[in-house]
Amino acid sequence: MKRKNLVNGIILAFSVVLIRFIDVRVYDMNIIVTLLLLVALIYGAMRIVERFPSLDQSVSKRTSFTVNTLVIISIFLVFFIFKL
Repeated sequence: MKRKNLVNGIILAFSVVLIRFIDVRVYDMNIIVTLLLLVALIYGAMRIVERFPSLDQSVSKRTSFTVNTLVIISIFLVFFIFKL
């Protein structure tokens, strides 16, 4: 697995958390606006990630598993702590 794939997964996960936090705590948005904002944020962040050539290097299975596990645990903790 490449580093770029890990970063894209992190972008996907934390974009959802950020948009959900804004929707619940800051401003109650319409579902269409929320989805459009989420798509724009994910697309923009992934386009930025593609510009870094150092992210094309491979990552070991252990590192990939560790990063994915930490991302999933942090998502659950954020949703639990902020009651999203």
